[in-house]
Amino acid sequence: MAPSIDASLVQPVDFRPKPDKVVHLEETPVIDFSILHSPQSGNLESVISQMRKSLQEWDFFVIENHGLAPELFDNVRNAMAKFSSLPYEEKKKASRDLKNPWGYNDKDHTKNTRDWAEVLDYVVNEGFQIPANMEPDCKETVALKNLWPPNPEEFQKVCEDYGRETTKLASKLLEILALCLGLPADRLNRYFEETMTYVRLNHYPPCPSPDLALGKGPHVDASAFTLLTTDGVSGFEVRRKSDGEWVRVRPTVNSFIFVPGDIFQVWTNEKYNSLLHRVVVNSQQERFSMITVFTPSYHTLVQPLEEMVDEQDPPKYRPYKWGEFFMTRRLSNFMKLEKPVIQITNFKIRE
Repeated sequence: MAPSIDASLVQPVDFRPKPDKVVHLEETPVIDFSILHSPQSGNLESVISQMRKSLQEWDFFVIENHGLAPELFDNVRNAMAKFSSLPYEEKKKASRDLKNPWGYNDKDHTKNTRDWAEVLDYVVNEGFQIPANMEPDCKETVALKNLWPPNPEEFQKVCEDYGRETTKLASKLLEILALCLGLPADRLNRYFEETMTYVRLNHYPPCPSPDLALGKGPHVDASAFTLLTTDGVSGFEVRRKSDGEWVRVRPTVNSFIFVPGDIFQVWTNEKYNSLLHRVVVNSQQERFSMITVFTPSYHTLVQPLEEMVDEQDPPKYRPYKWGEFFMTRRLSNFMKLEKPVIQITNFKIRE
């Protein structure tokens, strides 16, 4: 029987989900972060211990009691719902292109297979300068501006509020993450002075063939880490380490899933890993999620931290330029390429 979706959306056989065989994660690692806004309410050492255990066993954890107001989430979800219901021609007014990575797109690709999703990306600190191209001697710079849809009217403001507050939260988490690695709290701050942190709004419409397509194919994030929040519809899955099976994480509205990315894996010299995950879709319900992708400054050189290496555990990665890596990856998101998508494995030092 021919698939009811476009061929570009059909996942390779090995990647296809099994909607009739969903396995839920029953012991999700959840950490109370009340200490972020009420220092007397918790024990920092206990939080750090839980973070280490969760990252070692699962490569992720859920953040509860983070201190952000519920209306911050409600406002963005409501604006997303209004925007997604607009005619396609209206949404296209905010479409991104090959030169500007910010804006709307309904043809994102993960590892050269199109996602069943429409997204809108915007950078939190707008206007920072980056090279006009990736030539080594490029002196010209450009400022990449956000592309905001004209409707709904409140869209830009609620999105900017959300991006600002979640980036503040990410900055606080970065310091606890440094402590988790046995480093001074401010050790990693230098890499984020001109952070390229951006927010992605995801809308996954009902899919007529949820056994063939994915909202987002299996991947790891390129970032330092990502803060993911979702509505009440499930769809986020992680790969269980013990047997390699995909397991569904039950959604908790207004909480965050902490997703470590490639930069974190490189910084720690693989003492901790980035999280392999995917998004499944269904034929009945639409789903909304928001991710704050916490990334360093454009000119940051990513490499194992000197505190994470020694003679017995030498660097496992060559240094790479974050900005160039990011822009190359963004191109592969925007369109199908005729070559494999760049990964941090390209910089792995082979023994």
